[in-house]
Amino acid sequence: MVMSFELRLRAVTPLTVGWGVPELLGADVIYAKKLVVTGGKRELRTYVPGSSVKGALRTSAHRVAPAYGFTSCGEVHPERVRKAHRGCVCDVCRLFGYPGAEGPSPLLVSNFERVGPDTTFRMTRVSIDRSTLRAREGALYTMEHVVPRAEFAGVLRVREDQGVVPRLLGLLLLAIAELRTWRFGRMSIVDLRIVDGGLLDRFVEPKWLGLLGELRRWLWVRR
Repeated sequence: MVMSFELRLRAVTPLTVGWGVPELLGADVIYAKKLVVTGGKRELRTYVPGSSVKGALRTSAHRVAPAYGFTSCGEVHPERVRKAHRGCVCDVCRLFGYPGAEGPSPLLVSNFERVGPDTTFRMTRVSIDRSTLRAREGALYTMEHVVPRAEFAGVLRVREDQGVVPRLLGLLLLAIAELRTWRFGRMSIVDLRIVDGGLLDRFVEPKWLGLLGELRRWLWVRR
């Protein structure tokens, strides 16, 4: 059985668009561009790679899991994950996958496609030397950013695998909630909203229904 639902992602702060070496350029999560043909017209549209979203959710799950009775090895490096799982696999890795697993991860995350106009802006900055915390001489660079309130839509699919649904679905909801109040990558802040038409009510444990209701609404709303 595969259960799927839509997840909307909205920029609260500007999101960096680019490729290559984000660490050097100060980017956090790279929002890429791809060529799209619509009605015979070719255009480049920004999107968020599903791997970026899944990685951010995994980090959030590690952070929040112990407080709610789930287990977490706290590791992301493959070799350290293997060592941490010599006893048994933690809940976070059971949901998100881990090196050496017999099958694919129970959680599949699609790319997040842009919803609405694809508006971006460019900003010129000075590169900072982290060792001295001073500007590098002549090190100006320009980055493209997605505007705040820009929205993306993706699909999360959860495959039933050794009790993942419904128990670990609660952990996934907690990870989504945690990511709404933390950083997405190094610098960005995003909001997330579940769009499922009530589908998840049939799968989540009763104790998570209140949280599910909250996740069906945007958290960051202008007053």
